[in-house]
Amino acid sequence: MYLSPEQERTLSGERGEAKELAMTILAKVGEALGADSLVPIKSAHVLAHYSSLHEAGIEVLEKFSSSGGRFAVPTTVDPASVDLENWKSFGIPEEYAEKQFRLCAAFARLGGIPCWSCAQYQVCNFPKAGETVAWAESNSVVFANSLIGCRTNKITSGLDIACAITGLTPRFGMLLDENRRAQVAFRSTIDRPTDLDYRSLGYYIGRHSGSRVPGLDGLPRDVSSDELKHLGAAAAAGGPVTMIHYVGITPGSESLKSASGGERVETFDVGKKELDGVEADLNQSEEKPDLVALGVPHLSASELGQLSKLLDGKKLKGGTRMYAYTSSQAFDFVKRSGVKLEIERSGARLTHSTDAEISPLKKLGFDVVMTNSAKLAEIVSSEGEVKIRYKRIAEIVEEVTS
Repeated sequence: MYLSPEQERTLSGERGEAKELAMTILAKVGEALGADSLVPIKSAHVLAHYSSLHEAGIEVLEKFSSSGGRFAVPTTVDPASVDLENWKSFGIPEEYAEKQFRLCAAFARLGGIPCWSCAQYQVCNFPKAGETVAWAESNSVVFANSLIGCRTNKITSGLDIACAITGLTPRFGMLLDENRRAQVAFRSTIDRPTDLDYRSLGYYIGRHSGSRVPGLDGLPRDVSSDELKHLGAAAAAGGPVTMIHYVGITPGSESLKSASGGERVETFDVGKKELDGVEADLNQSEEKPDLVALGVPHLSASELGQLSKLLDGKKLKGGTRMYAYTSSQAFDFVKRSGVKLEIERSGARLTHSTDAEISPLKKLGFDVVMTNSAKLAEIVSSEGEVKIRYKRIAEIVEEVTS
């Protein structure tokens, strides 16, 4: 892999220990992945949650921060493993929280933007079409490539920090034109998709695309960015999806033909039968839920407003908690607007800067979790410790409230 003279000097240690370590990671990973060079990025989005990174992650971030490392580009961060403001009231053990706060401190010393959201593209990190970024969150990667029109690979932990410190990323994968064309297509035949339909459709695409870039036709014209957020998140949970060509939405994908670069690709119709199959696969139990978890990825302020209307005049039944996960920015907005109070009148709680998928749900005493998130259903159920119930939001509210 080619390195410029300046990059060679960084690799040799002339620009300090932190940049030397970061460039070493980039050089080794880039060569392993067949990259021909390193290219500049406009922003980074990194991981700093204890539930996935553990002690090794703390060691890496503290190593970078203690050796003089600073982020070279605007760098946002995925949710933490605890609600950074209200962790005690959610029953998080102090020892566990302290581990997370060490990661927070190291991230802050590196100069990061503390948004702590998996939907940073909605609140604090806004790239433009055509820009190259280095983002580590899977749903964000799909959103960036598919809707914004910028370019990023799914950047793994460790590599994400190296990209942020150098302002560079290896040139491979989704940064190359030839790898971004649709290689398989799906056609939705669902007339009026529900919240669960969008998520199940995404999961089905992830499961059946393999390593191919999918195209998707047949979505309603009024599909929202929130619905596409959840669809993309489900696709990335179901398989190694980093981009979906939404016909008529994705820049340059006015048709399946343009999405595929003129090549004919295998096309699958997806209807009620296929989505029912996804629901059957993700549902593991019909037991009463201990927890209803909404917001994987984070709910927007608009979605929280919709939730408040669903919960209006209702109360949670005993024995079930409901947590709605969101960004701190959306949390502050709905607090000022009164939506937070409307939601919490039902007995539900809003929580910010964290997410259910990276929270210690089992340690908090939850055995059965109900959700409308295919991403949460896939990730939590794969751990085998918590049973999942996967339902439409309307069905969830009807069952757990009176």
